[in-house]
Order: sequence, then C-alpha cells, then structure tokens
Amino acid sequence: MKTLRFAVAAFVLTAFSAAFAQTAVAQPPQPADNGPSLAVTMQFIQAKMSEQGKINYAVYTHDNASGEDWPVYQISIEATNVIADSATCRISWHKVTTNNGKVGINRDLSLDLRNVLNLEVRTSAQEAKKEDTANGHPALDKRQDPPYFVVTTQSSGNVETPFFFLTEEMANRVAKAMVHAVELCGGGNKDPF
Repeated sequence: MKTLRFAVAAFVLTAFSAAFAQTAVAQPPQPADNGPSLAVTMQFIQAKMSEQGKINYAVYTHDNASGEDWPVYQISIEATNVIADSATCRISWHKVTTNNGKVGINRDLSLDLRNVLNLEVRTSAQEAKKEDTANGHPALDKRQDPPYFVVTTQSSGNVETPFFFLTEEMANRVAKAMVHAVELCGGGNKDPF
C-alpha cells in the first residue's frame, strides 16, 4: 500500500510539474555568431579593393592555330572610388583600363550582392582563357607578367563581374568576405540540386 501511495504521489508530482513547465517555456537559444556583421564585412571588401591601386602587367599571346606570337601588350586595371554599402548590399566603383597607354574602359560599375549566384577565384591565365574561348578564340594562349588573380561573381542572367587582385592570398580573403556578404544579403544559389 505504501508503494502504491508513493507511486501515485510521484505521478501527481510529475504531472503537476509538467503542467507548470509548459507555461514557463524558455526562449530558444539564439543562433551562434556566424561571423562579422554585414557592415564590417562590407568595410573589409571596400578597404581591400581600394588598396589594390593600379595593376600593371604585360600580356604575351600565342595563337596555337597559326603558330603566331602576337605583339606584347602593356595593360593596366584600376578600381577607384570603391563604396561597399551595407544598407543596399551594393558594391560600386570606377574602373579604368588601358592597353598600351590607350584608355579602354573608363566608367562607373556596380554589383548588387543580392543577385550573386556563384563566386570563383581564377588566375589571370584562367580568366583570359575563359574570355578568349567565349569570344570564339579558344586557340589563344595568354601569359600575364606579373600574373594577377580575379574574383569573379556570376549573377542572374549569367552576368560575370571580375574584381582584380595582386596576390592569391588577397583574392581568397576578399572572396571569402564576398561569400559571407552575399549570404547576409540573401543572395546565393538557391537551387537545391
């Protein structure tokens, strides 16, 4: 009989505790910190893009179809007035390129991180091969001296936007920051397959 009373008392106490426990539910734990804020990430991207200055290099081209070596081109690329705005998830800059001293591109550009689907780091040779192949010249081989590195984003509509860096280390650091910024802005490839 004592055992029965003890069991009933334990059951009532457990049921009573469970009923009150349901009314005082604790708040779910906050997600773990997943890295720097968007503002800090965008400041990093802006600073590192601005630090690059003018990238100067020579391009040596060989046409494998004809066996011809092309004249050497002296190229420069520079991004100025870089603004990475966390409020709009947009990076904007002014790009100037020259080819043997003649200005090629001289305009303002921007990238909305919410539209970025993929991101890739490439060597200058990989970037040139991809561009030449896309333009119908797969037989061209180009060598850049000194080589540089490109962080290329791909946005909706298969639009690619390149960002140029002097070192592979800096390209990889900025790429990592851009991936984080894209995620914080709600971009990225949402395709489950």
